[in-house]
Amino acid sequence: MFDWNVTLKKQDYLWTNMLAGEVFPTTTTPGTWSVWQDFFNMLSMGDHPTIEPIAGRPYLNYSLMNAFLLKLMRKQERVTTMIGDSIGVPPVGVEIPPFPVSWSTILFRVFPHEFKNELKKRKLRKDAPQYLAMVRERCLEMKAQIGSVSGDALIALWRDAIRPLWQDIHPLQDKMNEELNQLTQQLKKDLVELCGEEQANTFLTTISSAGELASLGPLVGLFKLQNGELSREAYFQHYGHRGPHENELAEPRAYEDPKWLDRQLEEFSQSPVDVTALIERRDAEFESVLHEIIRELPPKKAQDVTRKAAAIAETNTLREETRSELTRIVDVMRAFFLRAGELSGLGEEVFFLTIDEILAVLSGDRSSVEQIPSRKKVYEEYKALPLLPAWIRGRFDPVEWATDANRRDDLFDVHVSAGPPEPSADILIKGKPGSSGCVEGIVQKISSPDEGGLLQVGRILVARTTNVGWTPMFPRAAAVITDIGGSLSHAAIVARELGIPAVVGCADATIRLDTGDRVRVDGGKGIVEILEKA
Repeated sequence: MFDWNVTLKKQDYLWTNMLAGEVFPTTTTPGTWSVWQDFFNMLSMGDHPTIEPIAGRPYLNYSLMNAFLLKLMRKQERVTTMIGDSIGVPPVGVEIPPFPVSWSTILFRVFPHEFKNELKKRKLRKDAPQYLAMVRERCLEMKAQIGSVSGDALIALWRDAIRPLWQDIHPLQDKMNEELNQLTQQLKKDLVELCGEEQANTFLTTISSAGELASLGPLVGLFKLQNGELSREAYFQHYGHRGPHENELAEPRAYEDPKWLDRQLEEFSQSPVDVTALIERRDAEFESVLHEIIRELPPKKAQDVTRKAAAIAETNTLREETRSELTRIVDVMRAFFLRAGELSGLGEEVFFLTIDEILAVLSGDRSSVEQIPSRKKVYEEYKALPLLPAWIRGRFDPVEWATDANRRDDLFDVHVSAGPPEPSADILIKGKPGSSGCVEGIVQKISSPDEGGLLQVGRILVARTTNVGWTPMFPRAAAVITDIGGSLSHAAIVARELGIPAVVGCADATIRLDTGDRVRVDGGKGIVEILEKA
């Protein structure tokens, strides 16, 4: 039985997609959810799942996470400080319902589970570059095999090769996320003590990566392709698995559409930007900020700051490469599903079965096939909904919410009276520092990468969230503002790499801003000032 909406049966908890919103921007198919369940299980707290579906979209149980950390850290202020940047904090006035977490669960279920995970993470991290190179080779081999095997051989390929590789890369991705977050927080703490929070934020939001960043790959690839430095075949080999819905198995990849690359090149050529120059300019800016800070420090402190900044740059590069190779495995799994659909006669309806059901179908048990029509109906209904609130508390009916003319788009709380919040007279929108720099400009609100052609050069991109599918737009933007995301989100990292000011995790920027508004963006401070409404 596939569960679409956990709030219909769970108690009064607070949920958020501030962490998963950029990874899964819309409703997932049952097949996609079932393979990602391996990753979600790894993040569970004993018997308590931390990520569950609301309208088929992954939401984090904030009540559970908060209760677990509160048990360990004792004070709410410390918990809020710890997870505020990576996950976010609830809107003002929203209470965090308690979640019963016992010491026995922590000591005998969570700690042993985490200890086992940590051993695996450290082993993978030690050999990460070699491991990722192996993943690329194995993906090529497995895709070639998928097209030529059937029946038991296809089942064996999943169980013996595809799934083990999929399960292995998750701990490495989690380790890289943790490592980058820890390094960043430690350097920020040091810099705040040495030179104050403002200068610390400016420095951290200027650091660029070491080498080509994987999230920038599709953009850099277009630039190279346009200049004759890269062939179409090489482009797809390197970047064809990336896209705005790259984690959804049912979504076609870029290389499956013969006209996709031509459309990208046409859009890119309409507003040509020298990507290499942007990256070089940001590198020079970082060097300048670094020298400005360390020249005021004692030699040992200066060496320590320089070393930690280099570690952040290297870790960020490896983290983004890990994410890219994880997505390459998703591409292999899509090929597996399509082959299963071909052999079973189900075609693309195969995505409405879970992986266990598909394996059963390949073994001769087709009883689950009768579930497909009802699942397709629910999926299409949920996928047609607007973006759901980033914060949800209590029982939530997404269809009923969508029909409410007075609904809030940022928050749903069963304990708060319906109706949008009063228009704010505050001219400031506060978020998190994403990428340093200060710029004034006109807002262009974009709801999906399909609207990328609307973004004129020099306008300020405002979006709910972004992912790698949005990257080609960034060089045209004077600045970026998002509702969802922290300092390590896609929007922050890519904007930082290109030297574009960015303020992320604003929560309600898309509600308070409209296309045509004039704003001032200060990426180092994490503040957007509304200068003039359209």
